[in-house]
Amino acid sequence: MSAALLLILALPAWGAPSKSELSQDMTIKARAAGTAGVQVAPPTASKPVIDEVLRSLSLGRGAGAPAAERIRTGGDVARFQRPFPEPPFLALSPANIVAVYDEWTFEIHDNEGDIVWKSDGVGMLNEKVDWDGGGPDGRLAVVAGRSYRYRFTGRRAGRSFVVESDPVPLKSFTHREYAGETRLEADAALFFEDGKAGFTKESGAWIDALAGRLRLGEPRPDGNYKVELAAKDVRGKVTRDRAKALAKRLAKSLLVAPERVVVSLMPATRGEAVSAFLPPSKGPALRVE
Repeated sequence: MSAALLLILALPAWGAPSKSELSQDMTIKARAAGTAGVQVAPPTASKPVIDEVLRSLSLGRGAGAPAAERIRTGGDVARFQRPFPEPPFLALSPANIVAVYDEWTFEIHDNEGDIVWKSDGVGMLNEKVDWDGGGPDGRLAVVAGRSYRYRFTGRRAGRSFVVESDPVPLKSFTHREYAGETRLEADAALFFEDGKAGFTKESGAWIDALAGRLRLGEPRPDGNYKVELAAKDVRGKVTRDRAKALAKRLAKSLLVAPERVVVSLMPATRGEAVSAFLPPSKGPALRVE
């Protein structure tokens, strides 16, 4: 057979296209379990986000609640920097809470974390809840020189949320006593050097502020001014010297004889402080801020 014939026999028939196939074994391997993937930083809760959560929160429908939302005290801080501010010392308005709750608790904590006053209720607040410095038994609980904050807890269907204030430092305060007198109390550290009978550089402003409030009050029947010095060591020489120096300096600011300023020594059951007392007013209540 000729070479030409062999070539013709090897060629495919005219009009029948050739068919070729390509195959390859491929194996796809997944990432092994436990292998670290793309690391994404967890989202942080910004103030606008927390506000939006509080506005849309519905505890009854099973929505999650923020652990705590801090409410700044705003202009009250400036008020508490002035001598002998009036109560309330901490207050929460219902306008600050838009979450749904069926029961609530309002607590006052001091700078040591102790609860000094507590109130609770059922339903939602219709008016503000505040603290005037009293304790659970109605007696004076606030101590000059300490800081206080409130903690509001709302609860519904087994869930809860918390609203907290920033701490409010109270260097001094004014408090109405049950006997009708008005207490003006300030931290003793504002008047005296630590462990000494000498006055601090800032004491003059505080003594003058105390004298100014005493002059605005009605006179006592005996014509004297009632002052207390609470100290840890009532019988110590430093305490006795402090009492004498305070009576003399306060009398000078009041423009009266030193014997008219009666300074009584008291044990520091709540804290070391200087307190003065205004007698019950016979006219309209006096309010000076």
